[in-house]
Amino acid sequence: MNHSQPMLPAAEIQADHAPLLHPDILRPAADIFSRRADRLRQLAEGHAMADFLRLCAAVCHQQQALHDASRLDPHSAMLRLSQSLGLQLPAPVQSALTAVLALETVALSRLAENLLNGDYPADGPLFAALPLLGAALQAQATRSIRQRPLPAPQSQGARCPCCGGLPLASLLQRGDSGHAQRYVVCSMCSHAWPVGRVRCLSCGNSRDLLYYSLAAQDRAPAEPDHQQPHQARGAREVEACGECHGALKQISQLLDAGAEAGADDLASLALDLLAGEAGFARIGFNPLFLPGRAPG
Repeated sequence: MNHSQPMLPAAEIQADHAPLLHPDILRPAADIFSRRADRLRQLAEGHAMADFLRLCAAVCHQQQALHDASRLDPHSAMLRLSQSLGLQLPAPVQSALTAVLALETVALSRLAENLLNGDYPADGPLFAALPLLGAALQAQATRSIRQRPLPAPQSQGARCPCCGGLPLASLLQRGDSGHAQRYVVCSMCSHAWPVGRVRCLSCGNSRDLLYYSLAAQDRAPAEPDHQQPHQARGAREVEACGECHGALKQISQLLDAGAEAGADDLASLALDLLAGEAGFARIGFNPLFLPGRAPG
């Protein structure tokens, strides 16, 4: 705010006429998928889901090639993923991929459009290949939006201001003031928009929020440090809202400088399981991991 700008009356501030002072939207790095692949390989070491994380790393490596290529339609992008990954894909995925690639153009486009909004068949012959469709859409959306001018930060909505995509996870970074600044990373175009530090992305609630993280069973709780309140928190947490029962993963680069939203989300899926068992539903999704429907 400069010295010539008049102070607004309280009524106008309450009516949302105040100037926006949010930080800028963050563009993803040009090699975002290569970085994600590297992080996934690092996180896979000693992890209970090491094989899954290494497969996701292989997918991300191919996503970088899709991102760097000219724009492809969903069928061509998935065909390239199929040819590149080959026998690295489990047999059920290969079978489902064959069924997806056999779809008519209109049917595949409809499936892709629904997936952009987190709507997909959670069982059936196509299900196992849908993360690859999500990977293709993510790579292409990231390339497309990176070539456009960034919109000005607006209200702190639950949808990406660049492409309208759903959130993947929130990311904590150190802001210009030295305090934590929170962004939400888009599940599709990978851009990140600023939001309130303590605020449910779905309903705006800022009072009844719980934070869940994983810790070793024999780890003693840390003594609270009011000078460094983040140090006792986990680098990967779930923020759970007691009002709307929505949950969003929160990744802290303050506690782990190497953290990357997409990779660290996949490496902490146990948190999503625990949040679900506690009655919280995930806000948004990660295209590389789509929960299925339990048989029965």
